[in-house]
Amino acid sequence: MWIIPIPVALIIGLLIGIQLPFGNGAASEPAPDAAPQEQQQPPQQQQAPGEEVEVPDMARVDPEDPTAVGDVDAPVVMVAYSDFQCPYCAKWTANTLPTLMDKYVETGKLRIEWRDLDIFGDESLKAAEAAQAAAMQDGYLDFHEEMSKGGKIAKASAFEDKNLKATAEKLGMDGDQLIKDMNGVHAPDVVQQNIDEAMELGVTSTPSFLLNKTPFVGAQPTENFIEAIDKEIKAAEKDDQ
Repeated sequence: MWIIPIPVALIIGLLIGIQLPFGNGAASEPAPDAAPQEQQQPPQQQQAPGEEVEVPDMARVDPEDPTAVGDVDAPVVMVAYSDFQCPYCAKWTANTLPTLMDKYVETGKLRIEWRDLDIFGDESLKAAEAAQAAAMQDGYLDFHEEMSKGGKIAKASAFEDKNLKATAEKLGMDGDQLIKDMNGVHAPDVVQQNIDEAMELGVTSTPSFLLNKTPFVGAQPTENFIEAIDKEIKAAEKDDQ
C-alpha cells in the first residue's frame, strides 16, 4: 500500500512534455509570465538516476461500480479525481468527456472510474454524497453532467435538499430516495473511501487522472487526452502480443 504521495510532477512530463504540480484547488497551467513560486510545490520524493517511479494501479474494475462507465475489460482505465465545485472539472466534463465517451468508451477501449472529492468544502462533500446516492439509482453520469452543464459549476444552492430532490426527479430518479440515501450510510462511506484514497496518493488538486498507471493533471485540451489514451492503448496492445 502506498504511504508516500506519488511524485507526479516528476513523471507527468513523460506523458505530456510539461510539468503541472498538484496544488490546492483546481489544476491549471500558470500564466506564461508568472514567477515560479517554490513554496507552492508539493514535497517530492527524491529519485536516483535511472530509478523508475512505481505508480500504484488504483483501478477497481468492479462491474458493479455504479459511478463507472465503460467495459471492465477495456485496455485503458481512467481514474478521475474530480470535485463538483471545481470549475476546471466542469469544463472537462462539458468539453472533453463527450469526445472520450464517443471515441473510446462506447468502442470498448476506455473505462472511466470517478472519485469525487471535497477539496472545495462542504458543498463539494454534499455534492459527492448526492452523486453517490444518484449512482444507487443508476443515475450517476446524468447527475454528474447536470451539475456541470455548460462547463460551469452548480451554485451552492443546487445542493440544498429541496433542489437536489428536484434535480433527481428531473433526471428520472426518486428525489425522496436520493435524499434518504445521501444521508444514509453507504453513500458517505464510499465518498470517504475516495477522499482517503486521494489523500494517500497526494492528490490535492482537481481534475487529476490516472490513465492506467500514468498520471495526467488538469483539464487540458481534448487533443492531449486523445494522444495520451492512444499511447496507452498501443502499450496495452504491445503487452498482449
